[in-house]
Amino acid sequence: MDANRPDIPYRNLVLTGYMGAGKRSAGRAVAVRLGAALIDVEAEIQTQEGQSLASIRATYGEARARSLAQAAIRALDLRRHSIIVVSGTLLLQTANRRVESSGEMLCLTCALDEILRRMHAAMGARFHQRAERAVLIARLKRTLPVCELGYPRLDTTYLSVDQVADRAIAYWRRGVEGLKPPPAVEELMP
Repeated sequence: MDANRPDIPYRNLVLTGYMGAGKRSAGRAVAVRLGAALIDVEAEIQTQEGQSLASIRATYGEARARSLAQAAIRALDLRRHSIIVVSGTLLLQTANRRVESSGEMLCLTCALDEILRRMHAAMGARFHQRAERAVLIARLKRTLPVCELGYPRLDTTYLSVDQVADRAIAYWRRGVEGLKPPPAVEELMP
């Protein structure tokens, strides 16, 4: 990544939102297209700890999972010119919202039926197992309140990954076509 490229904004693009809304896929597409760094907070934790955040939570408890998430987000304080993917559940913890100061926040949303379709495509036959589906629905329910935090939103329901990436890049560069900002931000837009 060349941080001196004028087409990569200085401030980060922080993607959050519902599970299954396409944060990671869109983040990868934006990173590849612009040659910017992609940082997935949960993937960083998994790399450092050798297990997923969900596994850490189940094994060591919520306090350990929160501590690791806060440390991972603190480590991003000095990052710029990057795309950062943060799960909606992590931003529901007030201490993790410090990432807001590093860049432009964008909350990806999606209709429930499309999220379930995407999860079915990703999980295959496991999706039909009642216990697997129950865990999936419980995880999805925990991410829904992220939209109440007031970040600008992009509905990915009928968009391809490339279309989401196009709109995210436009937003990052301050074009806001196709985005649904919270009411307080609408007044600032032309």
